[in-house]
Amino acid sequence: MFRSVQNGDAVIRKSITDHPGSTSADQPTTKFRFKYPQRISMGECPPLFGNITVLVAVTDRSYETEHDALKNSICRHYRVAQETLECYLRSVNYNLLLVDLDSDKRVMKECKHDQVFFKKHCAASVYLEDTDWMLVLDADTGVVNPNHCIEEWIDPRVDLIFYERFLNWEIASGNYLCHVLNAQQVKNTPFARNFLRKWADWQYTQPSNWNGAITVFCRLAVHACTREYFQMHILQTVLPDAKQEIRNCDAIWHRGTDYDTYMAFVTCVKIYLGATRVWPGKIRILRRAHGWVRDGYLTAERWSDRDFMLHGWKLQKIGEAGWESPFTDVMNAEECGQNFDAWHWRNTSHVSDEKIKKMLSEFEYHAARNYPKVAKLIPYLNEPDIAECFPSCDDYSMSQLE
Repeated sequence: MFRSVQNGDAVIRKSITDHPGSTSADQPTTKFRFKYPQRISMGECPPLFGNITVLVAVTDRSYETEHDALKNSICRHYRVAQETLECYLRSVNYNLLLVDLDSDKRVMKECKHDQVFFKKHCAASVYLEDTDWMLVLDADTGVVNPNHCIEEWIDPRVDLIFYERFLNWEIASGNYLCHVLNAQQVKNTPFARNFLRKWADWQYTQPSNWNGAITVFCRLAVHACTREYFQMHILQTVLPDAKQEIRNCDAIWHRGTDYDTYMAFVTCVKIYLGATRVWPGKIRILRRAHGWVRDGYLTAERWSDRDFMLHGWKLQKIGEAGWESPFTDVMNAEECGQNFDAWHWRNTSHVSDEKIKKMLSEFEYHAARNYPKVAKLIPYLNEPDIAECFPSCDDYSMSQLE
């Protein structure tokens, strides 16, 4: 069961079966990633990393509720996804935080953004200080396999954890893990908060020589453009002294006119980030299909024991519009708990790890074959390498050596 308490205007649902957890000082301090034990048969999720909060941002404009939020309501929009999430949370010791971006007092005070996808990240920065780790989720992200713990994807060496989208290698911007303490758990660090706040503030940054066609496109599809900002924000954050490389990607970005040319920008960022995936004390980027969530359509909503969450469940009912959901029926809240009683899967939806691997491998092959030709570029060949910055190209990095 859950009890609801008021924090600002956000709704927090906490399990009434809370058990004592570790403090942040008890968390692993090794420079290597701690391997969290896999959940077995819906057992306990030991709080080795402190308190965990799951944040889902909602708005009055797009989320009508069946009941008052404080009465344990379920959003009509993305209902299937949200019901699976709430059912899962009844089996673990996490908080569920629903933040209404249109009326939450703390968010209204701190976040003046008027575009939802930017304001969401500002809201996350506001509530981050109330927990040890926060999992920020898109509302269309649901739990397909509850036999996992969020801690399985936590890496205490970093403050923010993202993953690559399988379709196109871009760094996903809607679902991420973050926390407010540094890797050594000694003192508060503003890195995660500042990163999220600066990310949100990209709304106010109108880049110079911005392409008019892109401007119109962004007004029609704001979420797509927040992803563009996000790729650049990552590059600038982890490689702040790579001035020429940032300039090259920025040039490719601003020449873009459509999805294909946007992918050229994604390629540029990925190549300059290189093989590095962990920047200690800052960010980790998980490989495709190695995060806690992936797009469900990649495997026709099939899942294996390795899967935890699937993204893209936008419908309100199972079977709506021909959607072959992994489930045969919606969850009965009274059955939810440390068991599988409420999880009614289709007989064909649960497959082996090898089957999922084969399906992902096939998708990977076709995605690479169909990758836009204009996006198959090598930025240090297509753009200047030293021509613009010579003879001071390396001067930017001297501060890192001091």
